[in-house]
Amino acid sequence: MTDEQKLFSEFKPGTAADWASRTQKDLRETPLESLNWHTYEGITIKPYYTREDTQHLPFAQQKPGDFPFLRGNTGSDNNWQNIQKIKAYGNGITAIDKAADALSRGADGVLFIVEDPQAFDVAYLTEQLDLTSQSVSYTLGSDPADFLRGLYTSLSEQNISHRNLKGFMNYDPMSGKGQLTEDENKIITQVLELTKDSPDFYGVTVCGTSFSSIGASLTQEVAYTLSAAVAYTDRLTTAGEPLESVLRNMLFCMGAGTNYFFEIAKLRALRLLWAAVVEAYQADPALAGKLRIHSTTSSWYQTTLDPYVNMLRVTTEAMSAVLSGADSLTVLPFDSTFKDSDEFSERIARNVSIILKEESYLDKAVDPAAGSYYLESLTNELATKAWDLFKEVEAQGGFEVAYENGFILGSITEVNRQKFRDIATGRMVLVGTNKFPNPKEKIDFDPEELIQRAEFDTTRAAYPTEVMRMATELHLRKRKRRPRAVIAVIGQAAKLHINASFAKEFFTCAGFETDMQQYDNVETAADRLLHAAAEVVVVSTSEATYAREFGPKIRQHESKSTIIMADDPQHMKDELVAHGYDEFIFEDCDMSTILELVQRRLERDENNGDKH
Repeated sequence: MTDEQKLFSEFKPGTAADWASRTQKDLRETPLESLNWHTYEGITIKPYYTREDTQHLPFAQQKPGDFPFLRGNTGSDNNWQNIQKIKAYGNGITAIDKAADALSRGADGVLFIVEDPQAFDVAYLTEQLDLTSQSVSYTLGSDPADFLRGLYTSLSEQNISHRNLKGFMNYDPMSGKGQLTEDENKIITQVLELTKDSPDFYGVTVCGTSFSSIGASLTQEVAYTLSAAVAYTDRLTTAGEPLESVLRNMLFCMGAGTNYFFEIAKLRALRLLWAAVVEAYQADPALAGKLRIHSTTSSWYQTTLDPYVNMLRVTTEAMSAVLSGADSLTVLPFDSTFKDSDEFSERIARNVSIILKEESYLDKAVDPAAGSYYLESLTNELATKAWDLFKEVEAQGGFEVAYENGFILGSITEVNRQKFRDIATGRMVLVGTNKFPNPKEKIDFDPEELIQRAEFDTTRAAYPTEVMRMATELHLRKRKRRPRAVIAVIGQAAKLHINASFAKEFFTCAGFETDMQQYDNVETAADRLLHAAAEVVVVSTSEATYAREFGPKIRQHESKSTIIMADDPQHMKDELVAHGYDEFIFEDCDMSTILELVQRRLERDENNGDKH
């Protein structure tokens, strides 16, 4: 075969018009646009992408390692560091011992979450770990400069230069609360002074996880991370620090969520836009390639219910992070939402990276997304949307001003609420939580204690559903039985079965014992259900007269069950409420109101000590 010959040259390339024609033929009378879907980022995703979608992109022909580093800052491989997160309490000796063990079992580095920086035993740390050959990073809420000075003193006593340190200092008050105090500004400047001579240790950290962990869209996560980075850069250069030192010392901590292809495009877009920021500062373009990105699997999508599903979530999240070129990765243990992780869950988390390298060889190919019509187009769309939002923030006066006037948190809250609505209606699926629950799951922790624990993350996607499940679990433990929901189907219409099945799945997910019963008429249903041991009765019927009759009859239930209709009554809602119905359940309804209603009922039963 000559150089000019191409594989499969006998096949005619498919154009966008060819795809449209064939797809429309298969759809018949259904419009092609009906296959489009719209994202929280304001992007419309088409059912297919072709060469025409990428031909106009300016970065389509760029190579890995070339400015603007969309395809990564190296052209040799796609290696990343496997970083295990370890909480350090008190003097941290237990955590340091755990770190030494993790580093001997496949971790490339550790990230200490230091609870008390002043008590942390840096002398023991430098004795037990080789900080010049292993990546050791620190998340601190206060005193990072003092912590580093103590660390440097300990290293000096062992004749070890701090310039050889590897890792990063995660201290980011800007992203967390929107602005810096004068003291914090001085501390950040001191941290930069202490770390700027250590080429493999990064001191200026911006946490995009501050936005992703509360439900921001990917566009918002990228735009606000960039904006916070610019705010730090301006603060530090104003304080007299060289621009080159600031840019070389910059690290982004980014979350990796479950939207697989979008997460791949996100980090590619982030590198592209960071290069644009560096260019705007008129700095050496090569400095854009110095940016380090540390990814961590998402806390927002982790669930307490059916927690083993988290193993699957973090695996796809980790894949998207490394395929998009993350420099280092932390995989959260599957049980981290409800307890301190143990050796098993930590080993499983640590092994995700190892398997992706040793068995999947994802470290061998640089930017595997290159050339994909969909991913290249998606990268461009995300970058464009995020850049527009970034410019909007800058036009308001920058990150600190936009945060203070409520724009940043307000825009995130708007997306966050839409996501919670989609979870409540079932449009967004959390396996094991609002869809496909594990009926044999046994909760081996105290639900009441967990909910009241300060560390329990109430911002997660699954939290509203979990609170309902915890209430049913408490009912089980106090009453020695699960709360019961009876779904009464009156009549034979197919529509009834759809709504009734939806109701059955919902209450099963909420931890109820569910029982679907078929009746021919209202009288039989009311007579049978009048004495049934059930906290909730769901009635599904197509006849308006049946609906009006059933509520008043069943309202005489000796235990005063909550009565819910499995239908959308629309203009009849007020009338049916007057006839005894408490709520209405159907596909695409907002389940949050029903969750609140039933939870209040269970809490009232527990407080009153009712017996059924």
